[in-house]
Order: sequence, then C-alpha cells, then structure tokens
Amino acid sequence: MATYKGIQGFTIQNLSQDPVPTVSGWSAGGNLSTARTYLGGAGTQTATLAFGGDAAPNSNATEEYDGSSWSGGGNLATARELLAGCGTQTAGLAIGGQPTPTGTEEYDGSAWTAGGSLSPGKTQLAAAGLQTAALAIAGSDPAVPAITGQTQEYDGATWTVGGSLLTARRLLAGAGTQTAGLVFGGYNPPTIYDATEEYNGTSWTTSPGTFNTARYWMGGCGIQTAALAFGGTTGSLTGATESYDGSTWTTSPASLSVARYGLGGEGTQTSAIAFGGLIPPFSNSTEEYVNYSPTTDYNFQNEGQVWYNNTENVWKVQERLTTGAWSSSANYPTPLRSGAASGTPTAGVYATGYDGTANITNTNEYDGSAWTAGNPVNTARRATISSTGTQTSVVMTAGFTTAATNATEEYDGTSWTTTGNLPYSGYSVAASGTGSAGLAWGGSVATPPGRTDSTNEYNGATWTAGGSLPSRWSSAGGAGTQTATISISGENDAVPGPTPATLSYDGSTWSTLGASLNQSRLDSAVGGSTQTAALAVGGGNPSPPTGTLNTTETYDGISWSVQGNYPTTITAARGAGSSSAAFVVGGQDPAVTNAVNEYTPEGPFVTKTITTS
Repeated sequence: MATYKGIQGFTIQNLSQDPVPTVSGWSAGGNLSTARTYLGGAGTQTATLAFGGDAAPNSNATEEYDGSSWSGGGNLATARELLAGCGTQTAGLAIGGQPTPTGTEEYDGSAWTAGGSLSPGKTQLAAAGLQTAALAIAGSDPAVPAITGQTQEYDGATWTVGGSLLTARRLLAGAGTQTAGLVFGGYNPPTIYDATEEYNGTSWTTSPGTFNTARYWMGGCGIQTAALAFGGTTGSLTGATESYDGSTWTTSPASLSVARYGLGGEGTQTSAIAFGGLIPPFSNSTEEYVNYSPTTDYNFQNEGQVWYNNTENVWKVQERLTTGAWSSSANYPTPLRSGAASGTPTAGVYATGYDGTANITNTNEYDGSAWTAGNPVNTARRATISSTGTQTSVVMTAGFTTAATNATEEYDGTSWTTTGNLPYSGYSVAASGTGSAGLAWGGSVATPPGRTDSTNEYNGATWTAGGSLPSRWSSAGGAGTQTATISISGENDAVPGPTPATLSYDGSTWSTLGASLNQSRLDSAVGGSTQTAALAVGGGNPSPPTGTLNTTETYDGISWSVQGNYPTTITAARGAGSSSAAFVVGGQDPAVTNAVNEYTPEGPFVTKTITTS
C-alpha cells in the first residue's frame, strides 16, 4: 500500500500549533565547484551563471546552477577578477575586470565569444540589464588610475557613454535594466556609501532611500522598484539583507548564514541567490533567499504539506495560489475581436475592432467596473491594430479596413484626431510606448500576407524609421517604451509557423533575447508598459494539435513563467496593463465574444483545514 511519504516525499507532522509565519530566510544551496571571490554572475535563482573571479590565481571557470547544484560551463577566454556580469544563464555578459578592464565576453549557454570593448576600461564596477541592453556603471579606471562615476551602455555590439553617477564610487552593486537601472552602496576612500541612485536611460538621480547598513562589495539583484542587497563589508564582514521598494530600504530579519564580501548575487527581491565571496578564505558557499508575506505565508519546503494540529484536533494543509489568476469583469458593450486596447485595469480604453460582420467605430473607457462610451474613431479597422499609451494618450496605427491601412490616430481621453501616416500600410503590426513616444514594427503588408522588417518611431505627430527587425515579422505583441521594448512571439520569414522568440529593442537595434516563451503563439493579447513586466495571453498556434490557446505567461525581464489559464481558449483578444494587473477584452473562439477578464498575480501560501467525511 502506498504511503503519504512515498507519494508526497515527506512525512505527516503532529504539531501542537500551526507553524509560525516567517517573513524571509536564507537556506543553503549546492556549493560552487571552484571557491572564489570578486566574480561575475547572471540569471535567476534556478538558472544562475557564475564566472571568473579570484581563486588564487584568477579563474576563467564558468558554472551553471539549476536550483540545486552547479555544473561546468564553457570557460571565459580570459581569466579575470573584479569584473561585473548581467543577463541570463543562456545569454550572459562578462564586463571589465583585471587584467582586461576593456574586455567584454558574451555567453550563449555553452561558450563565450568576444564582445565590444569598454572605453575606458573598468574594474570593481557594477552592471545591470541584458546581454543586448546592458549598463557598466562606475568603478575604477586603472589607466588613470581613478575612481569614476561614468556609465557605459551596451547594445549587443558596442559600448557608448551614458549619464554619470552623481557620486563616483567603486565596489558598488547594480540591479534593473538599461533604462531603469539602480545602484547602491560602494566605496571611495575613506567613505563607505549608503546612497542609492536610479537611472532612466539618460541620467542618474539620487533616491531618498539609503541603506540602513552602509557597505560595499555586496551582492545585489532585482529591479529598480524591487531590489535586494546582501552581504558585503562595513569595514567588518556583514550578512545583512535589505530590500528596496523604489524609495526606502528595509532591513530583513534574515541574514546570510555565511557573512562575506566580494560575492555574486542574482535573481529577484523575493527569490535571490548568493554565491562565492571572501570570508576569508575563498568561499564556495551558495545560499538561496525566499521572502514570504508576514500575514498569510508559511515557510514550508513543499506545497501540499499536511500536518495534524493536536490542540485543535484537525488536519491542515499548506496551499498556495502558485499561478496568477483571471476573474471576470463587466462585459464590453459589443462582442468584438482585433480592436485596440490601452491603459490599465482601472483606467483603460478599447476602440474599434470587428464584430463578426463589420468593422465598427466604437470607443469605450473602462474604470475597473463599468464601460463608458467615448467618441468614435475616424477609421474603423481590425486585424491586430497597433495601439499603445494610456487612457488619455493613445496612438493607434495600421490595421485592416477593406485593405491594409497606414492611418494613424491619437486619442486624448475625449476624441480621436488623425495624425501622420505610418510609412507603410499593414496589419498584424505590433506596438509599444506612449502617445507621444510610440513604436510600431513588422506586420503583413500584402494579400496573401507578405511581411515587413520595418520599425518606426512616433513623436506625437509623425513617424520616422528606426532599426530594422532581424527578419520580416508579423502577428507579434509588444511591451515597453520606445527605447526599451520587447517583441513577443509571432511569426517570421526565418522559421515556418509561430515562434516563441522574444526580441529586444534599445532605441536603435533589435536583438534576440535568450528568454523564449514556453508556448509559441500568434495574435495573442499582451500587456506591459515596461519591458520587464509583460504579459502574453491566449492566441493561436495553427500547428496541429495546438489550435487556439488559453495559456498565460508573464515576463520579469529575465525569463517567461507560466501562470493560470485564461477562462477560455481565445485568439484576437486585446489586453493592456502589466504582469501585476491587466485586463483583456473580447476575442474569438469560435464566436466573437464581449467577455472581459482581469488578471491578478500569484498569491501567497495559506493554511487550510481539511474536512473529512
């Protein structure tokens, strides 16, 4: 007879009270094969990359972590220490360091190749972003020598100078993206810094948030509005952990069990990893960080763990809403597909589209509970119309009337105004950005469909050409801004059928990211005002036996994760918002629908009483 332990992997506990909620904690992971310090890193808690560092002598070793153990990867071309890293496990970037302060290397999941050279070179620097859209921040310029606040931006081939930090320093930590970067801590003798600065893609500003424990040579990870700092030195080793919410640093009750400096750190604010460092001696220790809500979360090792509370005389189980969830909201006034959606779940707009027999001119605004009629569009259209912006500043372009169109309109919250035409007529065109700084790319431009690799940027009145796509593309989704966007799935001339690929645009150049969706899709509903908080819902995959989809995936700037299914399979629906709050309108499968659903992200662990009969 099977036992509960045999099925679930753990035994039932008999407890006098329920387990006590914990806020956060570090736990031991698998040790690095090579103990080292001053190393670089990239990736997430369950897909980490560690490379280089000082192992007496310098190391060129690369190791990959799968959430439990490290295994060897391709060696760096040059052994180095005091370097920085960013990106993902399959698209990592190694930047600067000694003895090659100008050197950059790119990792493809198995081997490193030379990238563009830093000028000037840097050591003891911080990094942020992706392999094709990175920041190299501050540090030491060994050619002078001097401590610098200079920032350099990387587009996947070339480094260019960006805005300088307000406070020059070295041995600092970085987080975020190229257009939403963050640095904290650092050292410029004799000062140990508690200062935090934020980058907007052009310049740095000082955040009001300062460390509770000023330090340098620490680990750091996360995004600009949700970062984590851990370890380092104040002059003495520390294991202190602090979290940042975009304005304030808060000390966690959890500290690293191995206090150290010169360590690597990757992941997110709620799911981080710390590895290597100097105690001394060199450390091979790996620790994993998790953060739970102090009110409803319970720190178990397994969802579904069961125990018997012998005080209450009841059985209990831990459960977690492990995926995001959809809930129905107020229906749209008219069943529609292939319209244009913008805004947020409490301030949204949906316009035009196809009701099953004809394109319509309707516009309606959404407040989270009801739809209110607005003024009609000037050109009724359908077929994956590009739309981007907020409820009061929308730009809509391209689509299908009785043929492909290049008509562009802007909505100011009251009425639509015709503006400059897109340079080409097309449909299945993707878009991102705002009403005054929009981006449109790809699409079908003929019947039968012929695709384009064109990208165009909008300034609020006219369109100008941007960098071309790597191949001709259509039926993709878009999320982000004009200078930091992602293109989501779709199809292209390079591969037959839909592709799960994610592309990134930095304001001039498109590149393919290492992060692919788990499911290829065409004509899906997407949302995301930033490229690090995107959502893809439903869509079609005509390759048998997939058909129309109900799957949902979210993107955090590093990887895509599967979330709760949409209530129905759906294609040609339209969505707006982000991975933390979105709404989706209409769509078709097989009939056109007026259903509206709202998305909320994954929930916490909770304890439930098991009833028996």
